[in-house]
Amino acid sequence: MDELLHWFDLIGIAVFAFSGVLAAGHKQMDLFGAVVLACVTSTGGGTIRDIILNIPVFWLQDTYYLWIAVTTGVVSFYLIRYLQVPMRLLMIADAIGLAVFVVIGTQKGLELGYSATIAIVMGMMTGTFGGVIRDVLSGDIPLLLRREIYATAALTGAAVLVALDASGKLPGDLVVAIAVLVTLAIRLAALKWNLSAPIARFGNH
Repeated sequence: MDELLHWFDLIGIAVFAFSGVLAAGHKQMDLFGAVVLACVTSTGGGTIRDIILNIPVFWLQDTYYLWIAVTTGVVSFYLIRYLQVPMRLLMIADAIGLAVFVVIGTQKGLELGYSATIAIVMGMMTGTFGGVIRDVLSGDIPLLLRREIYATAALTGAAVLVALDASGKLPGDLVVAIAVLVTLAIRLAALKWNLSAPIARFGNH
């Protein structure tokens, strides 16, 4: 399972970095801005998680995570200059990153011996906070706070991982894969069919 999580981690870094560059492109940022968004999107959630858990920040221990983010950022910046990239691709890239990082964060909480509740919170934080930072820096309302099915996908995927892990009936790799697929399926379904949560309304509107 450790090897699978490692590969998921690398995929998540690259995909979230790509989503950061796409967000920068839609805001017409320069190369520096694109790389900054690539880095904070791909490392932000995990950084906040590690600080809260009082453990060494992952990319300070293994700097290749940061290099993957920077490299992906630079390559993606020049790629989108010559290709017409639809905004929907940003949402799909974000969905993949969300699914992968939710599982990684949840598993990290379980490995450190925290309760199921804390593990789920760590998973949600890992999966969503990088995107929150990206959206704030690019001047958008974070996806986490919009009416779209986003936090629900993260919470469900994390809960599935915790439940299957507690049952002990499935191999670890399969548990991880199922949790990733559940999170991704919910988020992609929300995108395809425009599913959304109720919104706060004031007055008689």
